[in-house]
Amino acid sequence: MLTQPEFPRNKAVFFAPHADDEVLGAGGLIARLSRDGWEVHVVFGVISGFGSMSTADHSTTPDREEEAHAALSVLGCTSSEVLYRGEEFHLRLDCLGQGELISSIESTLMSRRPSLVVVPSVRDHHQDHRAIAEACVTALRPAPDGKRPFVPVVLAYGQSGAAGWGGEPYRFEPNFFVDITEQLDRKLEAMRCYTSQICDPPHGRSLEGIRSRANFYGALAGCQYAEAFESLRYVF
Repeated sequence: MLTQPEFPRNKAVFFAPHADDEVLGAGGLIARLSRDGWEVHVVFGVISGFGSMSTADHSTTPDREEEAHAALSVLGCTSSEVLYRGEEFHLRLDCLGQGELISSIESTLMSRRPSLVVVPSVRDHHQDHRAIAEACVTALRPAPDGKRPFVPVVLAYGQSGAAGWGGEPYRFEPNFFVDITEQLDRKLEAMRCYTSQICDPPHGRSLEGIRSRANFYGALAGCQYAEAFESLRYVF
């Protein structure tokens, strides 16, 4: 007779194509899980210095890693890892072989064996986000628990400030909401650590834009502030 395998109920892995996506897409959820005693691991696709599109600044890879470590500390994350470092990989994750990305993601899943995984939406307008999302979908394909762990809950977040931009092929359709009313201030504090990424309003990476979006999703969910996700799998 088949029996339900035992899953750790307090381990979560979040995949972020770039350093700041974890805060923008799911910082409130990360803070909430950390508060409740979960082991939270963040996987960055690439961390790299680059010339800002919003200012004249040019950050370095160590700058960006320092920002990421500070932000994760604010959110209470347990650990993190970086798949690729350096400007040769910046905005080029879609140029890597999917097999390479899938293998890296599967290795993390096998070592962490989480019960919750959070990934970017496959309908994102950003090519790096789609590359990570598509690799995650393959790595998380449904199968009984074994060498690759069965992950019962898989959620996807939309691209900050522009979820759904690009028409029907890129439409973000959330159906899973997390009340982050008590975590919004911590999410904003974590975003402040990303000094190279914060923009002036009305940009989606402005603190005002983050608050407004949380307020909008809260109105859809019936609470003050919320984060929105697409539920890709929820096995109860």
